[in-house]
Amino acid sequence: MKMLGDMRKYILLLGGLVLCMNGWAHESITTEARKNYLIKLQEGSQVLSANPSVPVKAKTLYQIGATLEEIRDLFNQDIISHGAVKGLESNLLLTELARAGFKLDMSPKIGLYLSQLHYYREAIKLDGKAVFADHARYLLLKNHFYDSFTDNPLTPLSQSKEELSELLDVGERLQKIKDKNINQEEVKFILAIHYLQAMQQQLVGKDEGLKKFKKLLTELSRDYPQSLKPMTLEALSAGL
Repeated sequence: MKMLGDMRKYILLLGGLVLCMNGWAHESITTEARKNYLIKLQEGSQVLSANPSVPVKAKTLYQIGATLEEIRDLFNQDIISHGAVKGLESNLLLTELARAGFKLDMSPKIGLYLSQLHYYREAIKLDGKAVFADHARYLLLKNHFYDSFTDNPLTPLSQSKEELSELLDVGERLQKIKDKNINQEEVKFILAIHYLQAMQQQLVGKDEGLKKFKKLLTELSRDYPQSLKPMTLEALSAGL
């Protein structure tokens, strides 16, 4: 199947992360948007500097992470569409983020800006039962995955067994959550791939891993009959 020849692009399309931007002429970030992003981040930084209570600190870290996520998505859409971040306001924002201590890092291998996952991890660690915590877990699961590979998700660029074990726990927890901001199709898809990785790395036994994988594949096929994700999982698991 030709899909395996360009697996990263195909999976990004499945995840809705590669957008059709043909003919998009306007700038992704306006002057007003740039100023608003900076105000949000500066306010968050001020809150953290004031030694707030644990719940306030956790929520602020989550909000900073989510704001940077929104900015990074706009920058990456520019790169995917045009090959670089375009527009004066966008480039000003890049510079101002770095100056304010919120520098976004670009992966030289993937060619896109990476998610700032440490904000989510720290927020969850501080207040794992907060209202926002499960959404932070979802962003952690999703963004770690899409940032982790070039051609084949079964060969991540850098992922320890400890990280993989954490992500399996996160994915299992998220399956039980009913929240419109948590895409269960995405959760099941990523979790299934993590079980394939876990079997490869002998983090889980083959029987247990296959049982979990097949259950997720069955649920995806049943609950999302129009989805192409089951076909992708079948291609990735061929030969097991």
